[in-house]
Amino acid sequence: MSWYKQLLTLVALLVSQPFASRAEVVHIGISTPGLYELPTEIAQRKGFYREENLDARKVVIRTNLQVAALLAGELDYSTVSGLIARASIQNLPVKGVMGWFDRPLHILIAKPNFKRLTDFKGKKIGVSGLGSAPHIILREALAQAGMNPDRDVTTLAVGGSGDRLAALVAGTVDATPLDVAYVEKAEKLGLVSVIYFGDVVHTRLGGFGVSMDKIRKNPAQITRMIRASLKGVRFIRDHKPETLAIMRDYLHVSADAAVKVHDFAMRSLNPDGLVAKNTMDTEIRLAREQLKLTEEISEDKIMDWRFLKEVLAQK
Repeated sequence: MSWYKQLLTLVALLVSQPFASRAEVVHIGISTPGLYELPTEIAQRKGFYREENLDARKVVIRTNLQVAALLAGELDYSTVSGLIARASIQNLPVKGVMGWFDRPLHILIAKPNFKRLTDFKGKKIGVSGLGSAPHIILREALAQAGMNPDRDVTTLAVGGSGDRLAALVAGTVDATPLDVAYVEKAEKLGLVSVIYFGDVVHTRLGGFGVSMDKIRKNPAQITRMIRASLKGVRFIRDHKPETLAIMRDYLHVSADAAVKVHDFAMRSLNPDGLVAKNTMDTEIRLAREQLKLTEEISEDKIMDWRFLKEVLAQK
């Protein structure tokens, strides 16, 4: 190699190294690996975050700790949208900035002796955290079945889908809403599906929540995160074979199960990162009921759509 080529190689190395080190580290909070946060996994694997000069790192953290982690700056983004909305309504300085699933992707899993929701009167049902998406959809489904969510069942905060499945097998709880990606595993353990919540409840799942401090201090980063994640959302719709391969690997499901999971995802997916109005209205109503609030709550109280709209306008 001539001295000139050696010099060019050295210059290229010196230029590329600082650029790589400048990638902005962002921490994304998830309660457990699952379908609800699959757009972030796809964006990570396909390099969409790197294209925005972001070093995205996912952190598994209990649902009920994610708001505190956002406020402390330990997380940059949270994917537990239901809890973020509830915290916003309670005047904590957090906001949702993006959605991606308009309906819950959970199935109520139980021991074989349970057939319908009314069978759970006096029983214990595990959720990830009080005020979380599984808790909210469970309450709504119970109410629609003519039950009182506060008196007819005991709700226990157990953790992510994996933790809840383990609690169900151990007999700590009698049932739990599980991400549809866990259904195959549950059935192999002799458990049964009682109800698919997406058929009866309109609430969102996944998306991003951030702190108001993040909105004030680093709005450009939010725009870049949304732009990259939106590519992950649309990848699910536009690249089914590769999405199925990612599902099999990441969710640890069989090829047949991956097809079923993808079908569930497509029934709920919002490819523009928005949230359907009826879904948002239901979520606000349920939060008001749970928090026993009488005043009206506007969508602006829990969502800041500026960044997503900026991204959509660029297309």
